[in-house]
Amino acid sequence: MAEQDLIKIKGIVTRAVQYKENDKILNVLTSELGLISVYCHGAKSNKSKHLTSTRLFCYSEFVLARKKDFYYIKEADYIEAFFDIVNSMDKLFLGQYFLEVVNEVCVEGDRQDGILRLLLNSLYALSADIAEPLKIKSVFELRICSEMGVSPNVLACYTCGDANSEVYYFDVLNGQIVCKKCLLNENNQRSAGLSSEPLGAYLAVTPSIIRAMQYVISSKFERLFSFSLTEDAFKDFYTVCEKYLLNQVGKSFITLDIYNEQIK
Repeated sequence: MAEQDLIKIKGIVTRAVQYKENDKILNVLTSELGLISVYCHGAKSNKSKHLTSTRLFCYSEFVLARKKDFYYIKEADYIEAFFDIVNSMDKLFLGQYFLEVVNEVCVEGDRQDGILRLLLNSLYALSADIAEPLKIKSVFELRICSEMGVSPNVLACYTCGDANSEVYYFDVLNGQIVCKKCLLNENNQRSAGLSSEPLGAYLAVTPSIIRAMQYVISSKFERLFSFSLTEDAFKDFYTVCEKYLLNQVGKSFITLDIYNEQIK
């Protein structure tokens, strides 16, 4: 392949699978190309110059050549590595959960500036103890939904427009909130056979949780974790964010199950 066909690009390794004895096939998340498959010859060898830059959680600058469905590494220099995560089982499983979500929702060919930035910020926050791991997890879950284009509508009751209710009910299937009055009216209509709208899955949320959700959806990346809630409100916030992401993706994740079991 000619020199001009080489591509220089930055990305983070989100999956690494051994191939043959010393080779690896990687998933690498990039801004420009989305999630790409990258082949690295000899990456498993202790003598490989790419040993570090092809590990999970490593953000590197790659020089790649393209052949059929794969990119091939010509050069790789790591920029930042979040290897401190592996020193804690909780952080390791949580970091792997982030990677698993990214591998599920990203594809090649779609720009992923926002998701890449979110992943890097979340892994940095996790490795540097910027916030509690559960808070980082919930912010990641909610914001990645926004970056995927399924940001929830939490400005006001979707039926009557009330933005001053003392309690709302968040529909984790449809990503919207409804006030108690409208929810009761909706349930009454359904009981009477007057409504054919699909039944949502509602979780009660207070205005403080709604404000936190609005903040995470709209905040700049460098300020994502700069909000606070009471202990009880945080518990509900964690539940809402996790359930909303899982409903939007349509599946659960093995690493999430392991993490949740680990922190019980």
